[in-house]
Amino acid sequence: MNCYRALQHGLLLAWMLISHVCLADNLMNSVEYQVSATNLKTFSGTALSVALCDGCNAQSFSLTNTTELQEYQQTIDLQRASELYLRKTPAIIFIGVDRAANTINYVNFGGHASSQY
Repeated sequence: MNCYRALQHGLLLAWMLISHVCLADNLMNSVEYQVSATNLKTFSGTALSVALCDGCNAQSFSLTNTTELQEYQQTIDLQRASELYLRKTPAIIFIGVDRAANTINYVNFGGHASSQY
């Protein structure tokens, strides 16, 4: 009888843990990725393709009319963002992704102004 209760308790605990992880994943629709400039493979006013980690395959995301383009958290236009993309400067880019819609919330070339990387 004790083995049955231990097994039942273990299964319940595992189910609760799996449910909690799935719930947390669903709550995190908007995430920020920190990528190197070389991992930003393509960039335009409508879409970008980025490898979210070294060695990862590139993923494509759409830009919307609400996507913010920034350089060190200062708003920039598409022309300036394109220059930064082509020059691969700064070396780090922060990309805000809406995972549910597969769209970009923001592209921040250089990251946060007060931080050092």
